[in-house]
Amino acid sequence: MLTERERDILLKVTELYIRTGEPVGSRTVQKVFNMKISPATIRNVMADLEEKGFLYQPHTSAGRIPTDKGLKVYITHQFLKLGKENNNLVNQLLNYLSQNRVTKTEDILMKLLDFLQNSTGYLGIGASFLEKLTVKDINLIKISDDKILLVIAFYPDYIVHKLINLSIPEGEIAKISKELSIKFKNKTISQIRKELIEEINTIREEFAKLSFKLNSQILSALNGINKVELYGTSNIVNILANDIEKLKSILEILEEKNLLLDILTNFLEEDKETNVILGSETKYKELEPFGIVVSRFHIGDKNGGVIGIIGPKRMNYSKIIPTVENVAKAFTIILNKQFKK
Repeated sequence: MLTERERDILLKVTELYIRTGEPVGSRTVQKVFNMKISPATIRNVMADLEEKGFLYQPHTSAGRIPTDKGLKVYITHQFLKLGKENNNLVNQLLNYLSQNRVTKTEDILMKLLDFLQNSTGYLGIGASFLEKLTVKDINLIKISDDKILLVIAFYPDYIVHKLINLSIPEGEIAKISKELSIKFKNKTISQIRKELIEEINTIREEFAKLSFKLNSQILSALNGINKVELYGTSNIVNILANDIEKLKSILEILEEKNLLLDILTNFLEEDKETNVILGSETKYKELEPFGIVVSRFHIGDKNGGVIGIIGPKRMNYSKIIPTVENVAKAFTIILNKQFKK
């Protein structure tokens, strides 16, 4: 859709807009980039780009700014420009976590999100997505007369545990653990969730009390696996400090973490390790002023989830994209070292 000249000028206009936040005029483009063509020629190309939907003019006498369609061209160009992975940053993060003796997965994620929000000035976001992990075994461990520890082990070595209020006769615990392991072994979380819901709805009355409670608790444990963590909400407040209505709207969206899970799940369905999701590409109007830069982390050969930032659409993508990529890489390394222990 774009000629070489149109693409070149679109990238230059977007670059200047990201730097200044102001509409960009043809004379500014010609002067800043020392172009050999006249401002009039640049202005004509900008008019063509506006007609094609890549730029728009907020006021008749103003310059132009990129539309989300134009911004996507610029973002794609940034991905093409990116060089080798920044192993120095990855090693710094690994050393930082080691020196501070951060070993729990949840704590590691929060530390990495804290790093992201501090280094970018935006909101750090992380989400676990373990739907495709398969069950290795399920064990019930008696803690007291009315408390059982439910332990679900997944391949390669991911473990979920939940303390539940349930009374099971001592002689039945090992038997039930074995039955659960046989029943759910090698099945994914989504498959197990579907089976449990069907069983809960059709369970026979004579087994209702024990089976219903146990199935409900297993379902509750599985539902708690996929979750979104946010770090640096105050950065969003700073970005929208002058627009209280927009601020209220975005804070409400951030409170509804299931909405964020939905957006990030859609990203995981794409065959990309790292991507930029513009707010207009989601179904939530409140997110339109924002961009979400996300990258996958992995557990073995499975998708573990995503880590990234939420910031204004006018952000320094050439800095943000590699930062997010390398934080995700560090998290992947840490997780897989843990699982090999």
